[in-house]
Amino acid sequence: MNIGKIYQNFLPVSGVATAGRNDPPMTSLLTHSSLWIEPWRDLVTEENGHDPRSKYVEQFWLGVIGPTAAWLMRYVAQEFDNSPDGFELPVAPIALQLGISPKAGPRGGLHRTLHRLVMFRLASESHTGYAIRRRLPPLNHAQLRRLPTHLQRSHTSYYSPPKTAA
Repeated sequence: MNIGKIYQNFLPVSGVATAGRNDPPMTSLLTHSSLWIEPWRDLVTEENGHDPRSKYVEQFWLGVIGPTAAWLMRYVAQEFDNSPDGFELPVAPIALQLGISPKAGPRGGLHRTLHRLVMFRLASESHTGYAIRRRLPPLNHAQLRRLPTHLQRSHTSYYSPPKTAA
């Protein structure tokens, strides 16, 4: 990855042309016109997880992470199909495509969406960009308990082995 490429697209915030050394990664990264996105390599989740475009994610993860984060995960999965080692995510165009504020910085819509993915361990931030999971793990017990009862039952039957004829 070319770090210089990220910093060449720096957009000044409040007339300041440089980011401070002690800025948290998310705040300084999202002042750029594009972000480097790479796959979060996790062999267990990649083997046993769910594609962000799957029915499982739509049915169970959507209510946990919210629609914007789910759509961003779907977009990233599509981009990983085309660029398996990573890609540059254009901040403003993708924010507008998702129907959120294209504003850069900590109050921007994409910042909040990426922060949500980090909170749920679906993404990890660094000083060079974000690593985002290619596949989502099954919901954990705490997440399952927060689902409506009908989805909890659906989830149980989703993972139950099929009944065989006697």
